[in-house]
Amino acid sequence: MRWGAAAALLSLILWLAGPQKLLRTLAGVDPLYFLVALLFSIASNLVSAVRWAHLARMLGLQAPTRQMIVFYARGITANSVLPGATLSGDMLRSYQLHRMGNSLLRSGISVLFDRVSGLWVLTLMSLLAAMFVWGGGETLGGPVWHKSVAVASVLAVGILLPFTLGFARWWSWLPIKKLVSVIDNCVEAMHALLGSRAAMIRLLALSVGVQVLSITALWLCGFAAGLQVPFVTMAMLAAPIFIMAAVPAGLGGWGTRELAAILLFGALGYSADMAATTGILYGLCGLAQAILAVPLMMKRFNSEVDK
Repeated sequence: MRWGAAAALLSLILWLAGPQKLLRTLAGVDPLYFLVALLFSIASNLVSAVRWAHLARMLGLQAPTRQMIVFYARGITANSVLPGATLSGDMLRSYQLHRMGNSLLRSGISVLFDRVSGLWVLTLMSLLAAMFVWGGGETLGGPVWHKSVAVASVLAVGILLPFTLGFARWWSWLPIKKLVSVIDNCVEAMHALLGSRAAMIRLLALSVGVQVLSITALWLCGFAAGLQVPFVTMAMLAAPIFIMAAVPAGLGGWGTRELAAILLFGALGYSADMAATTGILYGLCGLAQAILAVPLMMKRFNSEVDK
């Protein structure tokens, strides 16, 4: 089913972008811009690993930063070769952290919170960027305006949703007791995180750094493809593109990311082939890092645990 979905997405992307136009755009990619984008993408993942290590220690887990960088790099490789988009790498990260003597549930919660903190800051930044663009007098046509309001509304709901966990135990009606228990543990961990203001400020600062680096990498991929858009516009569209890349419908984010780029940039009047190439180049940044991290996948976990 996953291969079928990936093939369907690829066919749709080729139809929207045009095979010949897409090939010409790919052939004309600026290698210098792409190389710089790759460096920013690597920096983003390094800061992400540092953020995860900091968050795990906030939860009372044993999480040396150097080792967490290795675990994170393995997660990138797993995301590229296993089904499930980011879920595959996240499961591997949880397991590796657990093998260091930490609780499996708390290890999983640290990975979940690492994802949520990043997505929360990303959606907030995209919403603020959208408000800045619209406040600056950007004129949008009727259909585009309605789509923009819809996307902004979804982003706003995503920003507010995590805070509903503190209002009441609304999830207690769920029929699966184990799931209710897991959510209870997540809420308890969230309260523990909120107890340290200085640590939370550092966590948010790291998340902002991750997203600024990621958006810059996507922006540079756009320039490499000939899609020259203002940085604030790229920041406005980054959240939907990155979130779609995390949807486990294609393979390793491929397909969903490019389709989101075509639809979002197309709504603003940009070329579909350049938008698709931008998504492809950003995916290649992740693939290059996955290949670089392959040697780390070969090391035995036992030797690391013994250390």
